[in-house]
Amino acid sequence: MVATFTESLDMVVSTLENWNRGNTGNIKPIIADIATVGAERGKRIDLSRHDYVLCYETAHNEEAPELFYDFVTTRLNITVDARTAKGRKHLQAMENEIRRLIHTVRKGDGVNFDRMVYKTRTDLSDRSKVLFRMTFQIEVVIFAELVP
Repeated sequence: MVATFTESLDMVVSTLENWNRGNTGNIKPIIADIATVGAERGKRIDLSRHDYVLCYETAHNEEAPELFYDFVTTRLNITVDARTAKGRKHLQAMENEIRRLIHTVRKGDGVNFDRMVYKTRTDLSDRSKVLFRMTFQIEVVIFAELVP
């Protein structure tokens, strides 16, 4: 059996690519999956020029909700890491845009995933270094995925 669906991380990145500049001061951040950027690129980002939204998968859980174990419910946790040097208000605008985008696809498309849930956020800002940063946990749920 060959998987024909889009990976969950790619779905989150493509959802974030629909960023509306008007909601964040006419600034669209660079959105990237850190697994696809070059070596050491995730550590060396220039926040004086751009804002960044970095995505990566942090957990993959499977539950067998059925007696015969033919199907599993898959839950993938994706971390979305938003970084800016433009201030707390701009970071809050970025947070609101990320929430808006995730909620637009929260019901899923029935092919690639069934539910996308905005779970938690963590503020990791460092005012002494003028780095404003927040991480968000996004859960992608796939119901009744056939076990090969």
